[in-house]
Amino acid sequence: MQLSKASVRYARALYALGEEMKTSEEVYRDIHFLMDFFSEAKDVRYLMANPVIPPHIKKKAVRMIFEGHVNELTIRFMDLVIGKNRVTDIYGIVREYVDLYRKNKGIVRAVARTACPLSEEERAGFEAWLAQAFPDKEVELVNKVQPSLIGGFTLRVDGVYVDKSISGRLHSLRKEINVKVYQKK
Repeated sequence: MQLSKASVRYARALYALGEEMKTSEEVYRDIHFLMDFFSEAKDVRYLMANPVIPPHIKKKAVRMIFEGHVNELTIRFMDLVIGKNRVTDIYGIVREYVDLYRKNKGIVRAVARTACPLSEEERAGFEAWLAQAFPDKEVELVNKVQPSLIGGFTLRVDGVYVDKSISGRLHSLRKEINVKVYQKK
């Protein structure tokens, strides 16, 4: 996805201000909270994207919803984005901020998809393996449940994809059988 220059500028400005105020880690957590909130709250997303609703109402809504739940810098930043009519760029700004934060803090994000949630033992095993594979990085492990995998797991980390799922193995077998059937004719 191509980010607008404005998204990159806003994200860099937020990161620099967070570093200066020593709140970049809090803002990082806030950004994840906001992403989760907006992905669930369709009404609020509609409110923010609606061009008919004036910015002062959107700002008031942001304050009412998030005050006490996120850092004041995050709220002020949302006010700025709304005031500059950049709400449509918010996803790009957030995405760039997260990437910038991870890059500067030496964090690698690993997404493990499993058929059911990881147990504490399984999570510890993944974390130990990832710590060994990326010794100079902090690893942020995210577990996403995807029942269609049937069993096993898939792991995506730093552009590398590993598929050790039952559904992945079945897909491979299906392809292998199809190739052999077509080769005989």
